Amino acid sequence: MNIVSVVIPIYNVEDYLEECIDSVLNQTYTELEIILVDDGSKDNSLEICKKKEQEDSRIIVISKENGGLSSARNAGIDRAKGEYICFIDSDDWIEADYVELLMEGIVDYNADISVIHMTKVSDFSKIKFQTQNSETWTQFTKESAMKELFTNNFIGYSANNKLYKTSLFKTIRYPYGLLMEDKATTYRLIDESTKIVVNPSTKYHYFLRDNSILRSKFNVKSFDSFQIHEEILLFIDSNYPGLSTKVRTRYVYESIRMMMRMIESNHDNEKDFDKCIEIIVKYKKDVLTDKELSFGIKGLTILLSGVKRLPYKLSKRKMSAKLLRKMEGMK
Repeated sequence: MNIVSVVIPIYNVEDYLEECIDSVLNQTYTELEIILVDDGSKDNSLEICKKKEQEDSRIIVISKENGGLSSARNAGIDRAKGEYICFIDSDDWIEADYVELLMEGIVDYNADISVIHMTKVSDFSKIKFQTQNSETWTQFTKESAMKELFTNNFIGYSANNKLYKTSLFKTIRYPYGLLMEDKATTYRLIDESTKIVVNPSTKYHYFLRDNSILRSKFNVKSFDSFQIHEEILLFIDSNYPGLSTKVRTRYVYESIRMMMRMIESNHDNEKDFDKCIEIIVKYKKDVLTDKELSFGIKGLTILLSGVKRLPYKLSKRKMSAKLLRKMEGMK
């Protein structure tokens, strides 16, 4: 059997960590190298890791100074010896046949990346287990996978619901200091691939904590997404020019959603709204000529690009975000 390296970045998750590790130890696919990367935790997370290391020889513990999620993942990648690699957040949970199903996709279809679906939960006791897996695998070339990545959620940006050939990371690492590190990396891994397969079975359970930075309505670090999208645009224009319009319309869509989050969070910095408007105005033509976009998105694009101070004024009105969301969903 091929060895799979499972990298788990860890930071201050003593209340969830043992359940996460146990879900990996209980995998039906047993040829695992489990790399626990403690990123300078201040609670008992490292002690839990060391205890687990004594209990199972497949576990390797790395203890390092705090450097963030990307730093921890990269430390795991550097240590990994398996032919394949996957990532699991330390407060998440996987079902017993998670790795086995991902390996099935890799082996049966000679794929470079295998993907299955994930679900968000706030209470693990309420998880509904999927007792029967889907037998349907959808195959993508890297070109079709790239289009899917920027138009739908079937593949998704997340690093965590995927199994990769470790060789894909030969020249790729997760970027330091950015909130949206998955978004900055997944498209590059797809570009290095030849075939990607996706199974709609749900086997990865993503835990939403109340203090999660991604769960909050708005955070100034959310603008990291704009920096990443500019890099993506340059890459797509050079390597997949046929997708340029799709990526630009996605950029506009994300800018509109960013404004909604700012309004809902009572964020009233006019310069931040102007950043979003600048993008909407710049790529307005791409949105209006995309036949696959909803009338709601097109209408919002016209509305928001036509009145410079409108979003800022709307931020003062409680009902504005609800109105924008209704328009967003119009067909």
